[in-house]
Order: sequence, then C-alpha cells, then structure tokens
Amino acid sequence: MRVIITGAGTGIGQATARRLAREGAQLLLVGRRKLPLQELAEELSVDFATCDVAETGAMEKSSRDFAEKHGGIDGLVANAGINPQRADALHAEDSFWEETLKVNLTGTHRSCRAVLPYMTSAKKGAIVTVGSIAGLAGMKARAAYGSSKAAVVNYTQSLAVDYGEQGIRANCVCPGFVITDINRAWLKELPAERLAALEERHLLGLGTPDAVADAIAFLLSDAARWITGVALPVDGGWRAH
Repeated sequence: MRVIITGAGTGIGQATARRLAREGAQLLLVGRRKLPLQELAEELSVDFATCDVAETGAMEKSSRDFAEKHGGIDGLVANAGINPQRADALHAEDSFWEETLKVNLTGTHRSCRAVLPYMTSAKKGAIVTVGSIAGLAGMKARAAYGSSKAAVVNYTQSLAVDYGEQGIRANCVCPGFVITDINRAWLKELPAERLAALEERHLLGLGTPDAVADAIAFLLSDAARWITGVALPVDGGWRAH
C-alpha cells in the first residue's frame, strides 16, 4: 500500500507511520519540520517531504513525486493540524482563527485534492482525515479549533459522496484527548480537579497516539472496504455520556 501521511513527524502522524510501516506500506511522510521527519523516515526506510500542506501547490508536488516513484497512491492520512489558541469566540484572535482554519481545513482540502487524480485514475483509494471530538460537539474554549474540525468532518463526508462511485472511500477519525507532546504540556498546567474530571469523562482513560493509529490503519485497510463517510469517535467513551 502506498500512503501519504501529513503531520507525520510527531504524535498521531508518527504513530500511524510506524503502524503502517510494520505492515510493509510504502510511505511519504509530510510535515513542516525537517528534522523529526528525516529521523523517522530513516528509521522506517521511507520517503519524506518538508512542506506546508496549506501552501498552494505544495502537496501537488509532493504527491506527484511520490506517485511517480512508486507508481500511484493508494491512501492518504490527512493528519496535519494545529490548535494555537484555546479561546472562546469573544477572545479568539483573528490571526489565530485564520491560521487554524488555514491549516486544519484548507490544508486538509489541498492534501486530498492532491491525491484524488491518482485515486480516480486507479478507481480506488482510501482517505482518512483527522478530526476531533471538538468537531462533533461544542467544547469549551475551542471556537476556532472546533469549527475547523467540524468542517473537516463535513468535508470528508462530501468526499465520500462525490467519489464513492469511483471506488474511493473517505472517513474521519475524531480523537478524544490524546497524550501527545502538545497536550502533555497543557495537561500539566490543568488544576488537579479539572484533570480528574477530564480523565473521568474518558471511560477508558486518556488516549495514546497508537490507539488512534490503529483506527486509522483499519479505515485504510480492506477490512473497512464497506465503510465510507463515517466520523468515527476514537475517544475512550467520551461521547457515551
């Protein structure tokens, strides 16, 4: 399987790369920071490309180079995303709002658009976008982030509708709170009572990148061949109550 993973240098993207590499997938790791990408690519003996997914034309070039080298593209994990400001609507600064939507939504769109010509030509392909439980329901101080992830869910369903007849599946995983480098620092700053409430809300505990990577790998695989247009909560039970 030939798969492109964006935001691959850390967190969920990194875990997904390791998960798919174990299955023998040919990978292109994409991200903005060269060093973590290069180190991971060398570890897994796969390709990498340093680019900004939201930049016009960047993903087209990276996808074209990968497709020409490996003869096509079978899958995309559109994982690149940011959450630069936790704020409500009144306090969401314009610069953070615009950057959040640019990376999370426009970057996802440009990543998907870059691989679609190869998938439509082959009449097959699987796209997995990465949303959030904040995109499925309102969440405190997530005005920009939640809005961007809600849009990603709808965008993914639009892909499923538009391209299903051409053999292309599109699904969105929506993680709960996952212990990544970014969230680890935020979690340390939480008051003890808020951290306890957060952990209690996740019936199976806070998440790990590996747990989300397993769900992504499933949705890419033939085992999910009759699944498309789904927004799958991978949240340890957050939405169960």
